[in-house]
Amino acid sequence: MENQAAKRPMVLVVEPDALMLTAMAAVLHSAGFRSFLAKTHDVAVAACKTTSFDLIVASFEENQVLHVAQNVAQLRSYQQNADLPVIFVSSRLDVSWIEPLNKAGGVHCLTRPFEPEKLIELAEQACMFPHLAIARLAPPKAHFAHDWVRLT
Repeated sequence: MENQAAKRPMVLVVEPDALMLTAMAAVLHSAGFRSFLAKTHDVAVAACKTTSFDLIVASFEENQVLHVAQNVAQLRSYQQNADLPVIFVSSRLDVSWIEPLNKAGGVHCLTRPFEPEKLIELAEQACMFPHLAIARLAPPKAHFAHDWVRLT
């Protein structure tokens, strides 16, 4: 069984632009993160049903703030991804976006274009929030302690 403390953080990257999606994944990979890439919300939903992530990076256009907040809230509705922090990526920032993005789990909002080091810095910060760090360093839950199950 893989040691949870040594497990590299898994990031769900939701970005409709294929070039930007690949670039963000490459940047995260260079810092030791694993990435699942989703060009559409439907792909991200399918991934969240079966995979446990440590962070979501979600890109949006300025006229889609409420839509992306609802989409991310849906991604975080699955039990294994309930308290995921979210880094939102947009072309600009607006103070009116703070409340809906914060309610959706947003911890940072990054404006395009950005330096790769800034994405890495924010991802590392987000993955070290106390409740997430404790969960990642904690021993496996009892039902995962064995790789066998008694059937009788």
